[in-house]
Amino acid sequence: MKKQLIVLIVIIWASNVHGQSFISDSLMSVYVESGIANQTFQPEGKSKKDIRVGKWIDYSFEFIYNYQQNDGDAVIVSFKHLLIQSTGKYSNGQKNGLWYFNAVEEGSFKKYHIADVTYKNGEREGPITLFYSSGEKSAKGNCENNHIEGAFTVYYKTGEVARRFMKIEGGIQGILSSFYKSGENKAILNFDNGLKNGMETAYYKNGAIKSKRNFLNDTLRDTSIYYYPNGSIQEEDIYKNGAISEWRYYYESGQLWVQKEYKDGKYFNILQLYDMKGTPLDHGTLIDGNGTVKYYTEDTQIYLIRTFERGEIINEERFD
Repeated sequence: MKKQLIVLIVIIWASNVHGQSFISDSLMSVYVESGIANQTFQPEGKSKKDIRVGKWIDYSFEFIYNYQQNDGDAVIVSFKHLLIQSTGKYSNGQKNGLWYFNAVEEGSFKKYHIADVTYKNGEREGPITLFYSSGEKSAKGNCENNHIEGAFTVYYKTGEVARRFMKIEGGIQGILSSFYKSGENKAILNFDNGLKNGMETAYYKNGAIKSKRNFLNDTLRDTSIYYYPNGSIQEEDIYKNGAISEWRYYYESGQLWVQKEYKDGKYFNILQLYDMKGTPLDHGTLIDGNGTVKYYTEDTQIYLIRTFERGEIINEERFD
């Protein structure tokens, strides 16, 4: 049987990679021209009358949802296009049963286990489990017709649930709930056909509300409110036609600190600026997007002066 590097079919599914630099489409062209690809990424297995049977090792490019956990314990997802090595069995020329997926690292060509995927008659059907590159489970769900469908759970590296949601036809549908590692609610948000819609409520660990934001088709609208842990308002962002139009920030005591006006999403005017006692402060010369703005610490020390032109920063001076 002649073995050859197959130009790979793009398959979209969710997975995770963390820390390493993995092979992408753009890099593969370099490996193909140099001959490294044919030497390193050869499918391996047996065929009968040109039909694959039994155990095989395949290579394919996949669009990957890349789960990472940062030092603050936040689980972050990004999207990448990577070279995947998969190992499993063929019957009657089609993938069936459990297949093990590994991402291939650039340069060293090390493999990192990133997913267990179930196949039925050549299509992804059944349980799918995803892994951090360090080996811990990152997510679990179910596949139908080659797409993740139904209940989907994302995990912290230590096993606690980070998020729960439903996927329908490839998009998130309904309530997405996220949690702190200790189990308390972190945020609740509604999705409609994969887009954020309705009120998002975020919480501190003690259950106090941290923020409320309203979305329409993934775009912020109305007023977003952020709270201090003591329950007083910290910040208000007012949106019109998909862009911020006004921004207010408060001291923890409830006293207004600064109120800014925006036009077409750009810094336009300072409407009010106060110290902690409610005494007005000199905000600078900004008028209709042009001039200087003075930034103060809580004890009224100037730490930054920025110069704006048409709402854009063109210069800044910092003070110790």
